[in-house]
Amino acid sequence: MAYALFKQILASRLPVQFCTPSEIDRLKDLRDAGYIKVAFSPPHSALPLCATVSEITNLGRAAARYFGSA
Repeated sequence: MAYALFKQILASRLPVQFCTPSEIDRLKDLRDAGYIKVAFSPPHSALPLCATVSEITNLGRAAARYFGSA
């Protein structure tokens, strides 16, 4: 669930890296929602794909406060 991963990110020291396919999918959802800034590497569909979360956006922080995760 993307919310559980978001809570994990909130509790982590950034930047934080993820490499499992299920985490990558959830990170894409969080990025699309505007909650985080994340870079995927390598960028040209080579495997294995990893992602580095570099920032929680203002919208992400607001959502965390609203849902009681901050």
